Amino acid sequence: MLFILFAFLLIPLANGLLVTISNKDPRRDVNGDIIDCHSGMILAVNGVYYMYGEVYHNNTGFGPSPPVMFPKIAVYTSPDMVTWTPRGEAISDWPTKPYGTFFTPFAIYNKPTKTFVLYFNAYLNGCCERNWGIATSTDGIHFTLQTTNAVGKYSVVDCNALMVDDDGTAYLAYTSEAEDHKVSIEQLSSNFSSIVPGENKGLFPDRYIEGAILFKRGTTYYVSYGSCCCFCRGGSGAVVYQSQSINGPWVRQALDVNCNRTDAGSICGAYGDRNNDPIIIQAQGIGVSIIPLADGTTAILWHGERWLSAANNNPTCPDECQPQVAPKCAEEPGYIKGEGYSYWIPLEFDNDGNVQKFAPFVDSFTLDVAVNFGVEHLN
Repeated sequence: MLFILFAFLLIPLANGLLVTISNKDPRRDVNGDIIDCHSGMILAVNGVYYMYGEVYHNNTGFGPSPPVMFPKIAVYTSPDMVTWTPRGEAISDWPTKPYGTFFTPFAIYNKPTKTFVLYFNAYLNGCCERNWGIATSTDGIHFTLQTTNAVGKYSVVDCNALMVDDDGTAYLAYTSEAEDHKVSIEQLSSNFSSIVPGENKGLFPDRYIEGAILFKRGTTYYVSYGSCCCFCRGGSGAVVYQSQSINGPWVRQALDVNCNRTDAGSICGAYGDRNNDPIIIQAQGIGVSIIPLADGTTAILWHGERWLSAANNNPTCPDECQPQVAPKCAEEPGYIKGEGYSYWIPLEFDNDGNVQKFAPFVDSFTLDVAVNFGVEHLN
């Protein structure tokens, strides 16, 4: 299976595997096919890496794309972050099957119940219903749908991230429709399968936002997000907030870490009323994964989607929310959305715990990943 080495390279070590991950070559599964798993994350549980994301094939992101609407939720598994095996769709049945559009899946693991819990944006009848879908699984591959109409204090727009705190409490960060796309945080029930009423953590101050990311490093909580993008070619920036409590107060880092602007408080973007900013990595930040390393520490892997990066894309099209009848966004023959590229990079931190500014495009990087691990590295 030499074709796998175009995107991944592994070298066995005593305590793990030295894995080189490429951002410039297609990531392929064990069958040699390009991995179609976007806007998601990787969850490490009991010696297995589970990758969840949107599967597109050659379909668009919105509306009727006969005979069904896309995306759905794909699952891949790996013992080593290199050899990825496709496991099909995470959810085999839902009320409007085969119609339905599912975005931005994120999974966590409930240790007491030994259950995988998956949250995603559930549009059963097209765009854009303001609900979460929630599904559960005992094996991380085959999920049973629990609901498609979960709501919090605010209606969800899209993009969400889950985090399990040190005390076992889980939280959900999401982009709401409140005050024109502001981010909020909800607390989950003990089984992670519902929202706890009255435990919303309020709204972050910035508007017109997507790609909410939530994680904890040491004793510090982090929230990151960028400007609305809507499958935009130019990507989005990444502002970062920190707090010593999930309840706040949250303090923003002065500068957007995925942008070369130097004016404090700015949010970079390449779509809508924020555009033409000097974004460093032309990708939309969509999530983070906590990757266990051989030395017992973890890497916090940032995931960005490089929309309109697949071969044969229309170079005049700035984003894929434009009507497909528009000349500048007419689909090119041979363009397959599901073969678009992602951008993965470990976040770096300074001595004060600040997320460091992104470097220019990194072709590849190396991690000494753990193998045969337990559940101690979960986010």
